[in-house]
Amino acid sequence: MTSWPVDRRRCGFTLIEVLIVVTIIAILSILVIPRATAARRRAKEAQLRGNLKQLRDGIERFEATSAAWPPSLSDVMATDGGAISADFDGRGGWVDRSAYDGPYLLTGDGQLPNDPFTAAADWDYDNTTGAVHSSSTLASLSGPIYNTW
Repeated sequence: MTSWPVDRRRCGFTLIEVLIVVTIIAILSILVIPRATAARRRAKEAQLRGNLKQLRDGIERFEATSAAWPPSLSDVMATDGGAISADFDGRGGWVDRSAYDGPYLLTGDGQLPNDPFTAAADWDYDNTTGAVHSSSTLASLSGPIYNTW
């Protein structure tokens, strides 16, 4: 029977070596995780800006052709004048259905885009002014609350 010499000092890592590696990994994760979270937040903010721009452009084009604000935000996606939800906007302006030349907003699924912070198409829309905002009450990275954008 052959006996192999065993060098106990080279069988594995010492407790000190393991603790040092765990400490280094913890320090690196403390530095990386907040940066990754902020990057995701910046991406959502960029998506929110883009969605608001599309919605506002559609609202303005609706108003330019129909002489009234869309009675409902989803009216910017109507396929024809007969699909508009009401005859008057919030300020009492008559919607000229015959002049409607939409849809003024096209999306892949035919639905309003979602607010990236609420994950729903729950926009705050005022049909008396045509203003649309996020319904999120979170504060942006720069400070203002998203529903003021």
